[in-house]
Amino acid sequence: MISDRYKSLPIAPAALEKMLVDHAAYISDINKGRKADLRFADLSSARFSHRVLSNAALAGAILEGADLSYADCVGTDFTCADLRRIDGRFCNFSHACLQGVLLSDSNLNRAKFDYVDLGYGRLTSSCGKHIRVRSGSASHADLGRSSLFGSSFNGADLQGTNFRDAIIHATHFRGAQLNGADFTGAVLSHVVLEELNLPQSMLSTCVLAPPMADAAATRPKLLSQIKAHHQWVESEGRMGNSAILDYQDLRPLGRHLGGFRLSAISARGVMGVAVNFGGLQLQGANFEGADLRGAHFDGADLRGVRFRGAKLSHASFRNAVIGSLTLKSGEYLDFDIFRAEIQESQLADTIQAKKAI
Repeated sequence: MISDRYKSLPIAPAALEKMLVDHAAYISDINKGRKADLRFADLSSARFSHRVLSNAALAGAILEGADLSYADCVGTDFTCADLRRIDGRFCNFSHACLQGVLLSDSNLNRAKFDYVDLGYGRLTSSCGKHIRVRSGSASHADLGRSSLFGSSFNGADLQGTNFRDAIIHATHFRGAQLNGADFTGAVLSHVVLEELNLPQSMLSTCVLAPPMADAAATRPKLLSQIKAHHQWVESEGRMGNSAILDYQDLRPLGRHLGGFRLSAISARGVMGVAVNFGGLQLQGANFEGADLRGAHFDGADLRGVRFRGAKLSHASFRNAVIGSLTLKSGEYLDFDIFRAEIQESQLADTIQAKKAI
């Protein structure tokens, strides 16, 4: 039960808009605007799409049916809030306080839940009275293609939740209710599979981390191919060999790719989940059909790269150079993302190369 003092109250649209504008100004400059305090507010069906809610106070708020698609909710306090049936597609909930939050029946496709805790939550009044005490719930929610990095779902109700193609890294599910949950195609790295308490058949399509022994055995061969390709690029084909890495697992390389020139390398269908390609020379490379979910291409030269049909959910492209590559013959290779799983927003911070005339 909630005392009358803490019953949720509606906020007039004009007043809410002013609070959001002031909050955005506050996030940009702490000396301007004002931090939004929407604790216990009734914000049912409110529209927050593309708005800045980072670090706002929304503990105990009612946001049932609200639109938070593409919203910035980094570090927001949602303790024991009601977020059932929200549109949270592409929303960034990283570092948000989600203890005791209800997310049941919500569309959270491709949202980011990095470093969050959806477990047991307690909402306490200023006089120490427990107003709400409960475990978090995302039952029957759509978390497909979402990112769960370093998070905790201990004790949460996740019955019937869709985790299809999600990237789940170092996340805990101890005591979570997962009856009917769908992990088809999900990436499970550094996850204690015993915590899921699911039959092996339900995890058969998941992408699991390669065994350490296999990775250690594979790494030297991959590095040898990459070094030979680097030499081939540096010498303009006079030395080394052009590498064909098609359909290989590149994850054993870890952080060993720095400094190599891999222009025109063939890497069709590779497993490159979370691999760091940052800063590499990859002009004209072929990643057609590759699984590159969560990979890092920050600062890389991607002119003329072929990502056709590749999985690129949550891949990072900050300050990467994209666009057409002009060949010595005068022909062009276009930057190709046809049918790739990627959103326009992922390329917002890239550098567009000018096409030679």
